[in-house]
Amino acid sequence: MDERIGYLGPGRMGRGIVRRLLERGFQVMVLAHRDGLDLEALRLAGAQVTRSLDALAGKNATFLLTLPSSREVEAVILGPPGLWSRLQRGSVVIDLSTSLPASTRTLAARLRERGVEMLDAPMAGGPRQAAAGDLTLMVGGERAVYERCLPILRAIAGQSVYLGGIGHGHTVKLINNFLALQSHAAIAEVLPLAVKCGIDLQAMSDVIRSSWGNSRVFELTVPAICRRDFSVTFPLHLCHKDVSYMAAVGREQNMPLPMVNSTLQVLDLARAHGLGEENSSALVKLWERLAGVEVRLPGGGDP
Repeated sequence: MDERIGYLGPGRMGRGIVRRLLERGFQVMVLAHRDGLDLEALRLAGAQVTRSLDALAGKNATFLLTLPSSREVEAVILGPPGLWSRLQRGSVVIDLSTSLPASTRTLAARLRERGVEMLDAPMAGGPRQAAAGDLTLMVGGERAVYERCLPILRAIAGQSVYLGGIGHGHTVKLINNFLALQSHAAIAEVLPLAVKCGIDLQAMSDVIRSSWGNSRVFELTVPAICRRDFSVTFPLHLCHKDVSYMAAVGREQNMPLPMVNSTLQVLDLARAHGLGEENSSALVKLWERLAGVEVRLPGGGDP
């Protein structure tokens, strides 16, 4: 394909996405969003690697971002230095990050001053889904821009859902993440309690899996906790960021969100206890410390 894509943020998620684009015939130029990212494997796979925003902006028409937060997205776009003054009229910026909707709307308005369009297209899925092209994208922005970018979106995602105006994708992503993280927080509380009460975790898991308390989060998280597998796929500091953004949306809309804010307080505690770099499932360690127990099956198997 002739479509040239500039990619900012080829990290845990971005590496798989860049490979998918290359496999689909897109020309991709990558720029690291932080020092220390090894891009040699992507270069060998066919990506161009640059350290220059000028080169990235001057040689591409569509720009994909997977960055940690709105702070980094704003810095990349507005700078200094930033893409804003360098982008060509008619370009499109697609923010795949989980960003603050109010920030996204502001950036889209600034980009439109330059004749540049923006889509917010946050992702559901992890590194494995990114590598397989099996992400779900939640997309906001102008419908015509969305349809223009569909070949790119379909190259990296199994499902792409158009949700309406700019910022709608990021709002839905925050809602989705909050619902999942609330489940993580609840599981983290009750598992140490069950251990302290002397409950058989295998028997309890069997009951819950066949009852209304079951969920995808329960099915995936509980076995990993019981075998003490806390491999990082979604670190708690990013969980905290996402729920804090959700709380900000509530304040912006003058909408009280007590369960959101309760979950945020739990994540505040987790960060204060030094768990910020650990996986979302490691939230259980907070309550294990308080209860003086460890959630584990005899023999280290899955429930």
